[in-house]
Amino acid sequence: MYQLKFSERLPDFAAVNEAVKIARETTPAAAALTNAILRSYLRNPDKISFPSFDQNPALHISSFHSHPLWLVDLWLNVYGKEETLALCRANNELPPLTVRVNALKISRNDLIERLTAEKFSCAQTRFSPDGINLFDSPMPIQKTIFFQEGLLRLQDEAAQLISRLVGPQKGAIVLDACSGTGGKTTHLAAMMSNDGLIMALDHDLGKITQLKKESKRMGISIIEPMEIDLKYRLPDEFYQRFDHVLVDAPCSGTGTLRRNPEIKWRLRASDLDEFTKNQKFILHHSSDAVKKGGHLIYSTCSVLSCENEEVIGHFLKSHPDFSVIHPLTGFFEPLMDSRGFLRTYPHRHSMDGFFCALLKRRN
Repeated sequence: MYQLKFSERLPDFAAVNEAVKIARETTPAAAALTNAILRSYLRNPDKISFPSFDQNPALHISSFHSHPLWLVDLWLNVYGKEETLALCRANNELPPLTVRVNALKISRNDLIERLTAEKFSCAQTRFSPDGINLFDSPMPIQKTIFFQEGLLRLQDEAAQLISRLVGPQKGAIVLDACSGTGGKTTHLAAMMSNDGLIMALDHDLGKITQLKKESKRMGISIIEPMEIDLKYRLPDEFYQRFDHVLVDAPCSGTGTLRRNPEIKWRLRASDLDEFTKNQKFILHHSSDAVKKGGHLIYSTCSVLSCENEEVIGHFLKSHPDFSVIHPLTGFFEPLMDSRGFLRTYPHRHSMDGFFCALLKRRN
């Protein structure tokens, strides 16, 4: 039904035939009913109507743009009708394919030249100084020599900006408290010219293993991965040791619905309590690793205030030795809100929805 109403590439007869084929393979008894329903819709497509946006914006957005009603209600309370409509519409669009150049091996301009020579259509990202958007690719980027040589990594532009906000210098000592497979970790290492130390922690051994492979592929030697879950405690040897501590916290992922549309149907409102509880624990334990005068960076790929500014507000109440500071780099300015937080959105910036707060510990 969705294909028949919204798809501009697939002919109606092909959409019906494919749906009936799938029904016959999975539930044979439903094949005839599927065929009848879809052909009935084609004979009278206006028979199906949606709630009025003006009279019931929540129900209209939820049904027409395929988002759970409870999530739409949350966004309406924060962003209003037009902004929520634009966000949900953008969540159903294809995201850009974006890579980050590995500055340890090649410059962005040189990589664009090489990609263009191999018939890739590409351009610099709008905000990240390390990103390249790929518009037309003759082959999957992971199959290219550029990937095999470690010249790039697939990474959304918003995720690249988080590492830029951390801003480590050559020789810095950095803690990545929730490193995952190392997208931001390897970016930090490149920014540090592979000189210094990055302790990369994650509770998932599989992700730690993948991080080690990525470090090798990209020619990085300063990352030390460890299987540790900071929901519970900080190792004693980490206390006030680090210049920069990045907490890219596990979250709802509501800023990545273009890439992961299944999230919105798996996520429940009750899940948010567990996410925020863990985020507060991880942020609290990680803060003990920041040296005096050092920086604590908190980020999520969520566009829900309960996981973002509310977590920061809770943290600041119990940690008076930390305060929010504004980044010095100019290209962040269009993405900063009035409270000094970095905010990106799919419908505004054509990148994933991210939140980031930069905090400093007093001397």
